[in-house]
Amino acid sequence: MLNTVRENEICLAADYIRRKSLSDSGVCIIGSGILANALKATSGSLAEDCTLCAAITDIPASCRRLWYILDADRYSAADLNAALAVCASRQLEMTAIILISKINQHPVIQRYAEMELIATHQNLAELRDILTGACRSGCAVKAVLCDRLFSVDADSLDVSSVADEAEKAGRITIAQSDALTYTSALYLPDAITAIHTVSKCGKPGNVYNASSFFLSRYEVRSKVYSLLARSKVRLNLTDVSSDPSYSALNNGKLRSLGFEPVCTADDAIRYTLIAYLHTIDIRPSVIADGYSGKLDLLRRLLLDMLREFDRICRKHDIRYFLSGGSMLGAARHGGFIPWDDDVDVGMLREDFERFKAIAPSELDERFSYQSFSNKNGYHYFFDRITAKNSYFASCYSDSYEMPKGFSVDIFVYDRVPDDPKTWRRVWKRLMNKRLLMNVRWRNEPRGEGKARLVSKILLPFLKTRSMDSYSESYDKATRKYEHSGSNTIMVPATDHIYRDMMPREWFTEVIPWKFEDVDTFMPKGYDGFLKIWYGENYMEMLPLYKQTPYHDYYRLDLGANFPDAEKLDFDFFGELK
Repeated sequence: MLNTVRENEICLAADYIRRKSLSDSGVCIIGSGILANALKATSGSLAEDCTLCAAITDIPASCRRLWYILDADRYSAADLNAALAVCASRQLEMTAIILISKINQHPVIQRYAEMELIATHQNLAELRDILTGACRSGCAVKAVLCDRLFSVDADSLDVSSVADEAEKAGRITIAQSDALTYTSALYLPDAITAIHTVSKCGKPGNVYNASSFFLSRYEVRSKVYSLLARSKVRLNLTDVSSDPSYSALNNGKLRSLGFEPVCTADDAIRYTLIAYLHTIDIRPSVIADGYSGKLDLLRRLLLDMLREFDRICRKHDIRYFLSGGSMLGAARHGGFIPWDDDVDVGMLREDFERFKAIAPSELDERFSYQSFSNKNGYHYFFDRITAKNSYFASCYSDSYEMPKGFSVDIFVYDRVPDDPKTWRRVWKRLMNKRLLMNVRWRNEPRGEGKARLVSKILLPFLKTRSMDSYSESYDKATRKYEHSGSNTIMVPATDHIYRDMMPREWFTEVIPWKFEDVDTFMPKGYDGFLKIWYGENYMEMLPLYKQTPYHDYYRLDLGANFPDAEKLDFDFFGELK
């Protein structure tokens, strides 16, 4: 897991840099160690033109910015002056990255952390003098004071020893003094993004403190305990006490540039803890917690529905295949993606129309068929098989009045024109229809800014038509090229804009494939589909920070779908009627 967590740290930083548009090229990094290697790895994942050098003499001619890494405890003033001289002569902008390995403890928090550090670290005063002199000589220099690094390779929060105690002794010890011992730390991805932020947005002649978290030792240990408690790790409390102690670096000035941590302290500790554990795996339990511990039961219900869907299709010789995330899960995991909570299947239009005609009367009495044609308030852009007496409400779905329950979603693969330009026009028309339908169905303006204003103006006019008429119009539009003989198809019910154009021949033949313990089918061209939707490396796992439950649910009920439901204390909608 160690390398997986390292990759996750780089992915967190790279994602933040893309989102904030902080990517840069022509950068030369002088230094070595954890931070230097992480900066280089992040630049590589961003396809930045970045060079890592060990000495000033190695700076390439293409360099526009210099990131000079040094340790406040041990550095060479001569080397730093030489770097500043090169920057002055070549008019390079330098960001001096100063690693602070220790901050002296104080009985109170110093309001101005920079002043505190200068007063308590003998080398910082000298460093400031050197950098100040360079600024006055016309050199464009900024400085970043980096708090104690926290990562799988630099454990400033002591997470590794807590994990070791938990696994070896089966307990985590917390003393009263832990609640009074505060410290700050810099999560490695935040160190990377802080440097990019200062390099891109900081002002020459300024010093910025980079820090992520301010936590008590009690908070760190209790966060670890909360993750390990279900593994029967015990909590051991002691009454050892002490006076309050603070050792913190203030990052207020850096935040004024728009800096924010890439994740919460809870997540950073969780990701790091995964690497330190040897006998306990907390990943499945964290995912299960996203569904109030009901994920396994939820999947049992979904597999029952998939079996029923498969039974009907086999009985009537109707072709189908796994689709979307279920196709990816089947290819990569042999079933569910570990953090997924639904099942997607796909059909070509002719197969779907046959299935739709017989499914309502063929389905087991535990399930119902949902379609706009049922006239029951359902207006999604795809049909579904839903478990009766179940309830699933996400923040998105609860905004709409419709039947809600756990379901197998059925996506239709429709013909579109072979010409890409014509196909794009078709797609845009469909998307516009969907936007108007969403405004009408929700009965309130959508989006932000101009889009919200337009939807607010249009809403009174949209209300003059029924939702059923909008759904009928959309269905007709998706079927426009049904009999055209086109060799190209798309999935009009998805949001994969401009990624859905695929050869129809990929889906005309299906091959047997196991999904968990259910016999299902995959399209023969599944590899091409997955590369278009999920990228060339779709078989590689997502970074840890993306391995989270997809739906932002807040109300989940499996109802009476299991014989042992009463024993499991389901609330069955949580309402009295």
